[in-house]
Amino acid sequence: MHTNIQPMHIGQVIRAIREARKATLEEIAFAANTNASNLSRIERGQQGYSPEVLERIALALGVTVAELHVQAETVDSSGAKSDPGTPGQRSASALTAKYAALTPEHRELTDEFVALLLRRQRAAK
Repeated sequence: MHTNIQPMHIGQVIRAIREARKATLEEIAFAANTNASNLSRIERGQQGYSPEVLERIALALGVTVAELHVQAETVDSSGAKSDPGTPGQRSASALTAKYAALTPEHRELTDEFVALLLRRQRAAK
């Protein structure tokens, strides 16, 4: 499968999630069974990674590799978010990025809240 996701884009996403969680390079690197200098180079797009390393980093961040790729698809080469399409798609991309940065406990609360909103919406019809 061919992908146009550049290593730097995944690295930018990794760094953004790590910083949103207020985790250090050392903490995530330790949890991912790598070292902080390797993780730093991956974040800066200066070093590649194997699928196994990416899986361990994602696990250490509490996200899936798929979530990393979804977020990386919206980052352009300048580091800015690219326009994924319609305003609804932009909102969905932003929401996905925010959801991925949540802890598992907060994701569960978010899922419950969305389910509540959907029930109320159905009841109002």
